Amino acid sequence: MKINVCSIGEAMIEISNIKNSLYNQSFAGDTLNFCNYLDKKKLNAFFLSAIGKSEINQSLLDFVKSKKISTKYIKKINQFEVGLYLIKNKDNGEKQFFYWRDESAAKHYFNNIDFLNLYKELKNFDYIYFSGITLSIIHISKLNNFIKLLKLLKRKKIKIVFDFNIRPSRWNKKNLNIFLDSVLKFVDICFLSGEDMNYWKNKNDIKSYEQIVRKYKLKHSIFRINAKFTYVFLNKTRYVFKNKLLKRVVDTSGAGDGFNAAYLSNFIVNNDPVLALKAGSSLGSKIVMKKGAIVDVK
Repeated sequence: MKINVCSIGEAMIEISNIKNSLYNQSFAGDTLNFCNYLDKKKLNAFFLSAIGKSEINQSLLDFVKSKKISTKYIKKINQFEVGLYLIKNKDNGEKQFFYWRDESAAKHYFNNIDFLNLYKELKNFDYIYFSGITLSIIHISKLNNFIKLLKLLKRKKIKIVFDFNIRPSRWNKKNLNIFLDSVLKFVDICFLSGEDMNYWKNKNDIKSYEQIVRKYKLKHSIFRINAKFTYVFLNKTRYVFKNKLLKRVVDTSGAGDGFNAAYLSNFIVNNDPVLALKAGSSLGSKIVMKKGAIVDVK
């Protein structure tokens, strides 16, 4: 029987800079990207979000279905539209984001939902995945309701997977700390990058990360400290993986999400962090060679 994974977050219209003033329109969003790159031969992928009802929203729904992701938990809201973001890449492939999402259907949905009813839809999953970007669209006044949902899911022995994925433009430090302190105690597997760590703690060395592991009692955490090294802390054992550095990178959008998906897909089956790291690194290296967050890596 396949493992069921539900990813929670926001799907958006993606406008990516191809060259000079030439742009391409697609669909993406960190938790949707993660869903896309899950190994569908091993896992059933579900995406939970909200969209509008106009033509472009239907195109998004069709796109999600084409990626073998269940749309059963994507709600449609009449008076709101799907959010939009634009990516511009530097010469080294690193991205810069511009967002138009403050009135999106997903933001409205997550700030008006009855989380107890949401629990009824999620209680039979094996894994629940969400990110710092998911958290950033939830108003702080709704945090306690979201925490109640996590508590209920944990009681059902559902694994909670969290990617920090901090976008500085979406947070102030005070609210970020409140959210992370509240959420991390419920997390079974977490992913953190050196970039996230720098914004959160103003440092990204391995000793500082080990302090975080101990403080929040993280049993399984993956720290992509930089392009060269990735660490895994699993049940108090530390593993390190040296990534193969690419001479040329086209676009880093979606690479971290793909890494997470490949790592989790592999770990669920093999229960081996080293094999999972190799799978994550391999997929990530393919994604960065193409434009856009969701690309064909076959």
